[in-house]
Amino acid sequence: MEQLKGKTAVVTGGSRGFGRGIVEALAGAGMRVFALARGEADLARLQAEVPGDIHTISGEATDSILAVKTIQRERPQVLVLNAGSFAPIQDLRYMTWENFSANWNVDVKAAFVWAREALLAPLDEGSTIVVVSSLAAGSDFTAISGYVAAKTAQIAFARCLANEAGQFGIRVRYLMPNLTPETELGNSSVRIFARRAGVDAATIIERQGLEPALTPHRVGFAVLDILTHPDYAGNQGFKLYAHGLQPLAAEDVILYA
Repeated sequence: MEQLKGKTAVVTGGSRGFGRGIVEALAGAGMRVFALARGEADLARLQAEVPGDIHTISGEATDSILAVKTIQRERPQVLVLNAGSFAPIQDLRYMTWENFSANWNVDVKAAFVWAREALLAPLDEGSTIVVVSSLAAGSDFTAISGYVAAKTAQIAFARCLANEAGQFGIRVRYLMPNLTPETELGNSSVRIFARRAGVDAATIIERQGLEPALTPHRVGFAVLDILTHPDYAGNQGFKLYAHGLQPLAAEDVILYA
């Protein structure tokens, strides 16, 4: 991890769940880390509880002015686009466009806003942008159709972004973590899925193979591996389970890999 020491990272959605795990790992590797999130209380806890050179930014990940100011001021060598919102869980026929598009208006928009500013700056050659999507991309579960579509869009966006970013010597990677009851979002989703199926949460966890559970700590170390492990230098996309990373070959099709 010596190659990361003293460098700067920005993590959107960095105060809880996977984002906090990523902030902890990057700070532990000696990076100067800026965690962006809306919740000031969660940011304060992060700064108080996690050792390292951690700074917090309170604001909306979709705020383009905030993105411009942060990127121009901090010039991060690592930009982790992790911000997202809770997925409305409802059958498609009962949705409105407003709740169907909730994750498009946060998850996809935030990735777009920060990536655009990273290219306009541009970030220094050798910098890396990591887009955190989800293994839900490729799911056919209608109750999360808006979420699935948004997470799939993030991956397609990252693949297109990589071609443009490469002109500036900026690498782009995308990460698809598995569902886990170890985060607030994942735990809530598991309980809703269980209620819809008329079973308990433990049954859903068993059916979906969610034990052992993927932890935020493991997600953080996966990001470190993506950034530093020489074996992964040629991979753009990664699936992530509790047992570890699964890099995708260039010819893999997103939805069926």
